[in-house]
Amino acid sequence: MRLFFFGTLMDPEVRAIVMGRQLPADAVEPAVVQGFRRVFVAGRHYPMLLAHASGWVDGTLVSGLDAETVHRLQVYEGWEYTLTPLRVRTASGQTVLAQVFMCPPHVAADRRPWKLTEWQRRHKRGFLPRAELLMRRHGQRPALAPPVSRKKR
Repeated sequence: MRLFFFGTLMDPEVRAIVMGRQLPADAVEPAVVQGFRRVFVAGRHYPMLLAHASGWVDGTLVSGLDAETVHRLQVYEGWEYTLTPLRVRTASGQTVLAQVFMCPPHVAADRRPWKLTEWQRRHKRGFLPRAELLMRRHGQRPALAPPVSRKKR
């Protein structure tokens, strides 16, 4: 499966924490999606795509993701995003179909543009431990409690 990342998952360190591994270099490439702007989700420090006729958003296209990795990404993205297919243009000029985590219409946008470099400078250091904790919790399966023995007296 191919996914296009336009926010915090463009950061290789965040991507490795969320996916639980580093991706091979040939699985990651720059790409662009047209017809959108990247803006803040209202009241948050992370972005969403907002339709804009003449807009374009640069990002990262990743290929060859398995079901478990996609599930980890869905855990990370949470309820505010759903996977949506979009056409993406690679750095070599090829157009491919990729899945993109898009916000549904009821998620409010803040029209200020979101920039990865600004997020990295202002929020990344405090964010990484929280991301590690979230993904560690995701990896833990709840232990089954032993059955309770109840003797009648």
